Amino acid sequence: MIVRHRLRMNARRVDGAISRAWLEAAKDLEIRVIAPLAVHDPENEPIIYEAHILDFGGVKGTVVGVLDDKMGDIRATQGYYYSNLAPLYRDYSRQRFIDTLNDWGWFGPAELQPAWYTGKPWC
Repeated sequence: MIVRHRLRMNARRVDGAISRAWLEAAKDLEIRVIAPLAVHDPENEPIIYEAHILDFGGVKGTVVGVLDDKMGDIRATQGYYYSNLAPLYRDYSRQRFIDTLNDWGWFGPAELQPAWYTGKPWC
């Protein structure tokens, strides 16, 4: 018997190290992170991304991918802010992650805003 599988155009390889680094950031920085996260395309097929950082970047938070993503971007059409991260985000660096989160901006409830947050952009 021959079994045929539909080729999923939305398949992508998740960088598990980036997912783990964001989970470490969540603990250390006391922020809300889901890693990994499935975002559904118009056919309701899941596309798995490295992490969803709630409260930063936009009302629905930021969904991160990797620099070499070559897919069309469903994240924006689903209302997320998004960022494709360099390999240096595979390792958690407190100051780098704080700088990134400050650059993205806080959009969460005032009572959840971390004490370290300044809102200072990169530039």
